[in-house]
Amino acid sequence: MASNTIEKNTTNNSGPSRPLRIVQVAPDYYPIPPLNYGGIERVVYTLTEELVKLGHDVYLYAPKGSQCSAKIINYEHTIPNPQSIADFVQNTLPDNVDIIHDHTHASIVGLKKLPVPTICTIHACRNNPVDYPVYLSKRTLEVAGKNHGFFVYNGINLNEYEFSDIKDDYLLFLGVLDWHKGIKESIDVAEKTNHKLIIAGPIFNYEYYNKEIAPRIKNNPKLQYIGEVGGQQKQDLFKKAKCFLFPTCCEEPFGLVMIEAMACGTPVLAFHNGAVPEVMKGFPDLVCSSVDEMVLKLNMNQFPKSKLLREYVEKNFSSTVMAEEYLKLYNKIITEEVNYNYGDKLQEIGNFMEAIKYYEQFLSFPDLSKMHKIKICNKISDLYFNLKDLDKERKFIFKSFEYGPPRAEFCCKLGYQFLQNNELDKAIFWFELATKLEKPKEILYESCWTWLPFIQLCVCYYRTGDVKKSYENNELALKLNPNNEMIISNKKFLEGILKK
Repeated sequence: MASNTIEKNTTNNSGPSRPLRIVQVAPDYYPIPPLNYGGIERVVYTLTEELVKLGHDVYLYAPKGSQCSAKIINYEHTIPNPQSIADFVQNTLPDNVDIIHDHTHASIVGLKKLPVPTICTIHACRNNPVDYPVYLSKRTLEVAGKNHGFFVYNGINLNEYEFSDIKDDYLLFLGVLDWHKGIKESIDVAEKTNHKLIIAGPIFNYEYYNKEIAPRIKNNPKLQYIGEVGGQQKQDLFKKAKCFLFPTCCEEPFGLVMIEAMACGTPVLAFHNGAVPEVMKGFPDLVCSSVDEMVLKLNMNQFPKSKLLREYVEKNFSSTVMAEEYLKLYNKIITEEVNYNYGDKLQEIGNFMEAIKYYEQFLSFPDLSKMHKIKICNKISDLYFNLKDLDKERKFIFKSFEYGPPRAEFCCKLGYQFLQNNELDKAIFWFELATKLEKPKEILYESCWTWLPFIQLCVCYYRTGDVKKSYENNELALKLNPNNEMIISNKKFLEGILKK
């Protein structure tokens, strides 16, 4: 087997070392912790308990019936309603909160853009348009997040998982009984190896279940469906299974049941989808590409020792590891959010020089990312533009080049300066450069990467007397912004000149 260490997400350690006041926001489907099904709820519970244990002041928004060591604020609504969560949190948020951690499916609290820094763990392979998305794996960060955001692996409290190296002769499937979790493939594996398969979990898609799964269970006495499980029954199933099957057929964001099984000393055979190779990095031989490969490995019966499986989970996926990674992230975001919020507030009340002084100090922070330093240069250059100090505006535009290649936003600012001074050759140079740059993953002003430099080139070339080039650039701007009245007006005006 391969090494039993895996890659950790790295985040800035800077920020407050004091205890934090943290608000955790759970979905409104199941209580915390869940009695049976509820992977998100179990992670929220585990993280909340660990943060309290580490000395932080934690509040938990959750449905009635929830129990944990944090201060619980129960939702008033009883039927799941994401918008009700967002409104309730906004209206009842405790004072002096350092950070909000939103676990709702659509990141509904994060979308509110509350004045408190808010991170949003996205527990599925989806992209929610929030400031600080956190995914459950590097793979999901890349696929769903397009590398915008962070990732933190799920963790479990190993004290809640009973260990056994003595196994019974059955296979286990535990999860939603639907095609994307691989229930059909699990049955295929069991039938091809003539094993007993215990099937546990909820049914949400009854049409699929009744058509594809129920007839097979009915016709094979070795297939046993026992419904949803939790508590001691779930522990007994995990720790006694010969092997846990996880032939997931979707872009799996993490797969909590894999680490739950391994914590109990039970080997996992899983399909090579989504985050599975990351989670199973310590045991790559257990990752399969097909039902036939699973059958082969079951028949070979050469699994890692149960003790090694549990040690692997303890080292990489414990609740302590998860909480420590989130605390690094909380501190990083608190630091950066204070930067922008406070600076923006100074700007809003007209204290431009104080805002500049506040922003500028962060450029000397060694741990602050280059992207944030680029954003700060952009903020300061905007402030100097408002103060009509073009030399200092230009100074911070060029300073941004110390942290990365030229960006279209800064090229357009330089081009505009030269255009205002009627230095047309220099203006054309910077606007044309803006049109040739490769678009980065994170942009500040969308217009600078699309239509704006072309419309400015239209103006520049018109002033030089080159009406043809002016028209050509206006047409390029029109393709990118077809409803812009100014561009449409330019088109009519220039066509009138060219027809003469």
